[in-house]
Amino acid sequence: MQRRTFLAFASLLPGLAILRNPAQAQAPDPAFVRVTTPKEFESAVGRARERRKPILVYVSAEWCPICKSIERRVFAHPVIRMRLANIALVRADVTELHEGSRTLMERFRIAGPPTMFAIDPKNGRELPRTRLVGAVDANLFLDTLNIAGL
Repeated sequence: MQRRTFLAFASLLPGLAILRNPAQAQAPDPAFVRVTTPKEFESAVGRARERRKPILVYVSAEWCPICKSIERRVFAHPVIRMRLANIALVRADVTELHEGSRTLMERFRIAGPPTMFAIDPKNGRELPRTRLVGAVDANLFLDTLNIAGL
């Protein structure tokens, strides 16, 4: 049986109150480190691993309409913003296809944006069952964070 996280019930949990007006949210905007090459990616992941922070990788592009929707409907949600506060966020920007972005996509077997997955800070490997490809809503994203223990 698949577990679902419902944002409507999040207000019942301590510290996860849903705010009717997003302007009232106290959580900071998610601060993604933007990378476009394998070297930049390794550097960002390395810094997070040194701090022993879990890592969320978000592969996106400026020309991707689904990516824009995820940014508006998922990452902007107050509950999700609070959950992301202690996670290192890496945005692999593949807006321009060049050798570096193609190498990143090939390394992680990514067909295209949007794709998200979590990396274990202990060993630097993708956490099982955390990969999300395509359109994602806030509930599915929270389910994935819960499965990953983030």
